Amino acid sequence: MNNIVAEPHEQPGAAGIGWFEIRVIAICFAIAALDGFDTQSIAFVAPALQKAWATPPAQFGALFGSGLLGAMLGAILLGSLADRFGRKPLVLISTATFGVMTLLCATATSIEALGLYRLVAGLGLGGAIPNIIALVSEYAPRRVRSTVIVATFTGFPAGAIVGGIVSAGLIPRFGWESVFILGGVLPLLLLPVIVLGLPESRRYLAAARRQSDGRPVTQAVGELFAFGRGRWTILLWLLTFTTLLLAYFLVNWTPLILVGAGVTHHRAIMGVVLLNLGGIIGSLLLGRISDRRHPFLALGAAFGIGAVLIATVGVMIESPVSTLLGLIFLVGMCIFGAQLNLTALSANYYPVRMRSTGIGWSMGVGRVGSFIGPVAGGALVAIGLASGQLFYCAAVPAVLACVIVACMYFHVPVVEDDGAAN
Repeated sequence: MNNIVAEPHEQPGAAGIGWFEIRVIAICFAIAALDGFDTQSIAFVAPALQKAWATPPAQFGALFGSGLLGAMLGAILLGSLADRFGRKPLVLISTATFGVMTLLCATATSIEALGLYRLVAGLGLGGAIPNIIALVSEYAPRRVRSTVIVATFTGFPAGAIVGGIVSAGLIPRFGWESVFILGGVLPLLLLPVIVLGLPESRRYLAAARRQSDGRPVTQAVGELFAFGRGRWTILLWLLTFTTLLLAYFLVNWTPLILVGAGVTHHRAIMGVVLLNLGGIIGSLLLGRISDRRHPFLALGAAFGIGAVLIATVGVMIESPVSTLLGLIFLVGMCIFGAQLNLTALSANYYPVRMRSTGIGWSMGVGRVGSFIGPVAGGALVAIGLASGQLFYCAAVPAVLACVIVACMYFHVPVVEDDGAAN
């Protein structure tokens, strides 16, 4: 494999960003965008599937959860393996996996078959993000590391935005299958670019030489709790669990809730687009604040304000569509914007030798929440909660996230100087 490394004048973490770093960031951004498109594609096609297969809305909870369950396993397994075998090989495997399996989703003829394909696709979807974030963090200058990490991760909602807009045009003309065909072909076309253009981290290669005593991966996982990192790790896991539960509840159920409230299918998909667009804008603003000032105050405030906005959507669920979509955009700015910044916390407070492991386990535990959120939504719909009441329930995790961030402020770990920590 072509393990490109940085030239001496292009050292990771140097004072500036050159063309080499821009290439790394651009490729990782593209992977994140395709990951975001494929992860949220099931929400785009759900109203069409409901009509085509005459499926009750409550049954979509398990379908939404299947891909997210796979993503949980992928984040934990492939994130940990990358600290042992390298970032680049695992990025390739992850991208190929979710590309092939998303193509197969277009051939499904039942909820059960589609759920199985989404489960396997989720392994790749979950494994890609921790590794590209770890790689970008190792090439980003320290003074703007949070901003660069967050900017790269905004590829995820950017892919969802473009995917939502494209899906709204594709589905009426070519059917729901066209969304999965596009979502499968694009990652496969990107594979040669990853092979030829994405480097392996020089810091990882240097750390691997120092760790050549063959210690098993489980010891690296144990190190997440060593040297005063235990409370921080647990709080980070709780935060990612809570915020991903909320994010995927909103992403997967917003279109169906809006359709149930009388909004057209096209505008319901735009609700997901606005959640993600707000997330991009909010994440970049919060990322800059995190680089210049204390990140915990910004994130805590964002989750707190987001809780109020979510409850407001529930109160105003019968308002004009333009009002609802405006509120949903603001929810995206606060909740999705803050959630996207959690990857920077993981990258900045774990040393390089365990960075992919730390990010992977954090996102893996968080993916448990992403699995529970949509399934819980199905259960709430099944017991007959009204559309507005569903949003009241969604405000609770946002309040919990605000409290967890406040606790994290008092348990920030000391990171040894590996040239990659703030």
